[in-house]
Amino acid sequence: MENRRLKFFVAVAEELHFTRASARLLIAQPYLSQEIRRLEQEIGVELFVRTKRSVALTPAGSAFLERVRIVLDNTADAVRAAQRASRGEIGRIRVGFTRVAAIGVIPNAIARFRSAYPDVEVLLKDVSSDEGLEVVRTGQLDLCLLHPPRIVDPALNIETIWLEPLVALLPPKHPLADMRRISLQRLRSEPWVIHHRETASRLYDEIIAACAAAGFAPRMAQRTARMTTTISMVASGIGVALMPITQAQLAFGGAVYRELRPPGSSIPVAFAWRRDQTAPALTHFMAVVRHSASRRKVGS
Repeated sequence: MENRRLKFFVAVAEELHFTRASARLLIAQPYLSQEIRRLEQEIGVELFVRTKRSVALTPAGSAFLERVRIVLDNTADAVRAAQRASRGEIGRIRVGFTRVAAIGVIPNAIARFRSAYPDVEVLLKDVSSDEGLEVVRTGQLDLCLLHPPRIVDPALNIETIWLEPLVALLPPKHPLADMRRISLQRLRSEPWVIHHRETASRLYDEIIAACAAAGFAPRMAQRTARMTTTISMVASGIGVALMPITQAQLAFGGAVYRELRPPGSSIPVAFAWRRDQTAPALTHFMAVVRHSASRRKVGS
C-alpha cells in the first residue's frame, strides 16, 4: 500500500471535499477520485459515502483514518531518524581508550561531544593498546585511542593525534631526584621497572629504543602489567622507569618524574578504526577529540 494514496485519503477525509482536497494536494480532482477508488478496491471496503452535495467517512473510513495517521506519523519519524543518523546526530558509538587518553583528553572530549550531540550514545571501554587494536579489528569497538604498534593491520586506519613525551620516573630518594632534567645515560646502571611487552608493546619498544639510542640496554629488575604497579615499585625503590608524562604526573608514594635532556623520546597516541567504518557520528566524535587534543597542554 503506497504512502502516496494514504496521504490522498487523509486529505479527503479532513476536507470532506474532493475539489478542496485536490487543491490542497496540488493534483487534478479526477485523478484524486481515481486514486481513492483504487485504495478502496485494494483494501476491499468503501471509505467514503459520496453524494452530489457531500462526502462523508464511512465507519470503516473513520477507523482507517485513525490508524493511517499513526502510520504516516511513524513514517515521518522514521524518515527524520534516518536523516539525523546520516548527519551523525543520533546513533551509538563504542570507544576504547588507554589510560593516557583517559587522563589527558577523554573527559573534556566526552563533555563537549555530549553537549553537541546529546542523542548519540557513547559507550566507553578502558583497554590496553594491544587489546584495543584487537577489539577494533574484530568489530567489538568502533574506535580506540591507543599507542599504535609500529606495524599495523592493513584493515585498520591509524591517525596519530598527539605525541606523549616520555619522562624518567625515580624513587623519592634517588640521587638524581633533585635535578630538574636528567640525561638518560645517567640511568644506564640503574635497575629498571618495565611493562611486559605482551600488554604494552609500543611503550616497551619505545623504552628499549630510547635506551639503545642512549647507548645501553636497561637492566630489568621487575616487569609489570599496570602503570600503577610500575609507579608503586619505583616509589618503593625497586628501580627506575620511563613512562608517558601524563601518567607520570599521577605518581604517588613519593615517586618523582623528571624530563629528559635532551628531549625527544615520545610515544604516539593515535586513533585506530576499521577502514570500513563510516558512521557519521563517529566522524563527529573524532573531530571533537582532535580539537580537545589540540588544546591540551603537555602533561595535562
